[in-house]
Amino acid sequence: MDNGLMIETKDLTKNFGDFTAVDGIALAVQKGTIHGFVGPNGAGKTTTMKMLIGALRCTRGEGYIKGYEIGSTPARQLIGYSPEQTFFYKDMIASDYIAYMARICGVKREDARKKALELLDWLDLGNFSESKVGGFSAGMKQRLSLGQALIHEPELLILDEPTANMDPTGRLSILDKLRQLAQEKEVTIFLSSHILSELEQIVDFMTMIDKGQIVVEGNMAELRKRFSGNHFLLKTSHNDAVMKAMKAKGLFREGWIDNEDFIHLISDEATSLRREMVAAVARIGAELEHFSEERATLQDIYRKTMGMEEE
Repeated sequence: MDNGLMIETKDLTKNFGDFTAVDGIALAVQKGTIHGFVGPNGAGKTTTMKMLIGALRCTRGEGYIKGYEIGSTPARQLIGYSPEQTFFYKDMIASDYIAYMARICGVKREDARKKALELLDWLDLGNFSESKVGGFSAGMKQRLSLGQALIHEPELLILDEPTANMDPTGRLSILDKLRQLAQEKEVTIFLSSHILSELEQIVDFMTMIDKGQIVVEGNMAELRKRFSGNHFLLKTSHNDAVMKAMKAKGLFREGWIDNEDFIHLISDEATSLRREMVAAVARIGAELEHFSEERATLQDIYRKTMGMEEE
């Protein structure tokens, strides 16, 4: 029965001797979504990805790609994988390399080169299709790696740091293309990245891992709501007086004015806070310039989850 999941794992574990790199994680990645997978270095992200693609055997547990056991031929055929560290034949030209990878993936010989050229053009490497890979920059090699992952039109992309070594323009271009693949081709994308601000622009769901275990997961809307902490932003023409009036009512747990002259209030009584804020501004005769509930960013969520809050 189709449960709507592209990736599903149960108690997935990987030991290297006495060291547990991945410790009983349960993933549930929905089809057609972009799912972020983040954590500090050494958290177990790459090991997990290698188990999903069948490059490593799990020590314990189980995993499935669209219902097929991880490592099986049907599961592998559904996956396109781009590692963080890329390796190529330096003397091979780009179009030959992608066509070669297409043939390995079962693309017919008569179609392989045509598809390779089209894909290189889509990845903004069309002008370098006849150039040797050894002369490519690190960012160009990263694009080429994405090309080899896409050449057989996989249903699932597993990407480990897909925008590493790229300049800002290149990174944004790749993010746009990943979004396009998910929306237009319904490709499921499971990716890891250290650039949280960019990852936040495209992911639907997020899993954070630390020391081999999942520490937080959910869709981005739910996570932002969960980690916003009833945090409100307020700016008036008389901040000090408004702050004093609000404090007298005891409606917030924490409050401060930042260097951009915004009042930050953390309150568990949102309705009463809003009501008193309007009343205080009116009594004082201040002008209300801004009032909003602050939305937690992916970086905020990461810092709180990993215990990195500023003292």
